Amino acid sequence: MPLTNFDRFAPFYDSDYRNYSDDIQLVVDLAQDAGETALELGCGTGRVLIPLAATGCRVTGVDNSPALLALARRKAEQAGVTARLQLTEGDLRSFALAEKSFDFAYCVSNTLMHLNTQAEQLAVLQTAHRHLRPGGRLLIDLFHPDIPHLTAVSGVQELADRWEDEERGATVLKWVVRRVDVAQQLQETTFIYESVYADGRVEKAVLPFTLRFLWPSEGELLLEKAGFRVEEIWGDCDGNDYDNDSEHLIFLASKE
Repeated sequence: MPLTNFDRFAPFYDSDYRNYSDDIQLVVDLAQDAGETALELGCGTGRVLIPLAATGCRVTGVDNSPALLALARRKAEQAGVTARLQLTEGDLRSFALAEKSFDFAYCVSNTLMHLNTQAEQLAVLQTAHRHLRPGGRLLIDLFHPDIPHLTAVSGVQELADRWEDEERGATVLKWVVRRVDVAQQLQETTFIYESVYADGRVEKAVLPFTLRFLWPSEGELLLEKAGFRVEEIWGDCDGNDYDNDSEHLIFLASKE
């Protein structure tokens, strides 16, 4: 199955994530503790990758969207970190880089969930394993599968956000519709971006995608099957224990 192409997301990505930075310090701390090189699986426009490179880490990012990677390259140039970055277009399930001895790899923002079968998610973990040195660490950040919440919002169209896009001269409204299939562990999600211009014109961009959520025990077994040893399972980016009230499901594992 092809991965969702997020090129249509590119004009909205950075504005959409403008207020989210919870995971950046966690990634920076783990990367610095692990060594000098890091690999991001699904780097997007460099939201996490560029701040990490700014600390002196040598970072490689892989993503399947040329449009998102183009933005990442532009932002890296503006930040003055291009000498410490390598950006590669590739499929997270099967990419093969020349370097196979990264100290640290990470996959945040629910990116692993965009692989919609257990076999595909395992393939991503196995690909990460092939690119890490022995003892190298892997961070996986997912959302907590809160079934009552997922069921409550299923089928509801919500106004999730709005912002002013000064470059395009438009007010952007972000609508979200989700439908959950608990038995299949799938959430069908649609982002709808409405750009409203001063002259009354309205442009609509629709981005549908599917997320496959994982239970903690399943995630642990998949990591072990891929050759990792799970060290920690956290419920937030501050390293607190995972429980029923957590918003995140975060795994920290090391290559055996």
